Amino acid sequence: MGRADIIKAEESLKDFLLNEYRVENERAKLLGKYNDIVDTNKYRRLTIAFNDESETLYILVQIAAYSAIFDVNEGKKIEGGMPVEDTRLIESWISMKNNKDILKNLSKRRNYSEKYIELRPFDND
Repeated sequence: MGRADIIKAEESLKDFLLNEYRVENERAKLLGKYNDIVDTNKYRRLTIAFNDESETLYILVQIAAYSAIFDVNEGKKIEGGMPVEDTRLIESWISMKNNKDILKNLSKRRNYSEKYIELRPFDND
């Protein structure tokens, strides 16, 4: 638990997003549609906050100016405003068993100030 779980979450999210956009971006480049290339930089400093007052694990995900609450067990958005594409990606990522386990481990952190976690999947590129 701790920093190792944050690194696992960042690496998992980065790999997932790159794999999701790889084919789309390659197709756009081949067709010369450079405006259609997805810029993954919007996922820099993606933030996650955990609830600690319920048996159900909810996380608040913020991407740029958008935020939404997701039920980790269900892998679904339950509230908030976020573009459909980002919602779909976060739901898919959360639904993977390894990622659920990582999020559950991160949510068990005892220090209140550590309940707000900033993932930086693309900051080292």
